[in-house]
Amino acid sequence: MEDTRLAFERATEGAEGSEQALYAMAGAYARLRSAHPETLLMQMQGYALVAATEAQGDDRIGKLVRAGWTRLWETVRLPLGADADEATAFLAHGMLINTLTVIGLPADCREAGR
Repeated sequence: MEDTRLAFERATEGAEGSEQALYAMAGAYARLRSAHPETLLMQMQGYALVAATEAQGDDRIGKLVRAGWTRLWETVRLPLGADADEATAFLAHGMLINTLTVIGLPADCREAGR
């Protein structure tokens, strides 16, 4: 998650306005996904690991993942003018891309089975 957060942070340096920041972060995410898809897969595994370990009564990983997610959220939200809806939409789209990557479909896939 920290690699993704840092990519977003670097991408928005010098961005003028939320639209420019949004496009800069989207481009950074596409480059990260292309160059290092394993980091995104590890991120997805981390989310699943939270549920598995907390079911066993261990919340240490969950605390770390939630803290990382909060830092990622703030890194996205602030350049977008602190717009929670826009940050949510951006991160939701990223999670969709992660899911498509995990199941082997291209990020631009619009139809199931394509």
